[in-house]
Amino acid sequence: MKKKIFIAINLPEKVKNELVSYQEKIDGYFDDFSPIKWTRKDNLHITMFFVGFVEYDELVEIFNRIEKSVEDLEPFRVELDSITYGPLGKTPKMIWVNGKKIPSIIEANRKLEEVLFEIRPTEHEFTPHITLGRIVQWQFKKIDEDQVPQIEEYPKMSFNVDSIEIMESVKGNYITLKSINL
Repeated sequence: MKKKIFIAINLPEKVKNELVSYQEKIDGYFDDFSPIKWTRKDNLHITMFFVGFVEYDELVEIFNRIEKSVEDLEPFRVELDSITYGPLGKTPKMIWVNGKKIPSIIEANRKLEEVLFEIRPTEHEFTPHITLGRIVQWQFKKIDEDQVPQIEEYPKMSFNVDSIEIMESVKGNYITLKSINL
């Protein structure tokens, strides 16, 4: 049976609590109903890399490759600085908490991409973000364009990252399979 695997940075409880308060605040921006399916507090994280569907017997090799890719990375700090609709420049599908692009997180993403897929990393620079909620499109489209609330929140949150986690998605719940210290 295949497992849906991704690599994540889990958030400290304090940051999760602050993000839930932003969910509640933004929910109040919508007049009659909120077309947002909010991410549960326990599922708030930064996805570093989506590995995909992996056979159970391939997990040990995947774990080893991921550990090898981050073995020389040092702990780093993530700064969250804005909340916006995402992806930018397109019809919004989500509400994102955006983090600053910092060399450590960009390098970690590149190493993961290179080791897992044995290819040269893509040209894009990884931008850390957290999905606060997903927009229910048919409900969102019921709102007149000029009535769509603007989301311009600028949280000033930061936290240290001293591990990354290999996660499995099971029916909307995220389970840590392995934590790797940096």
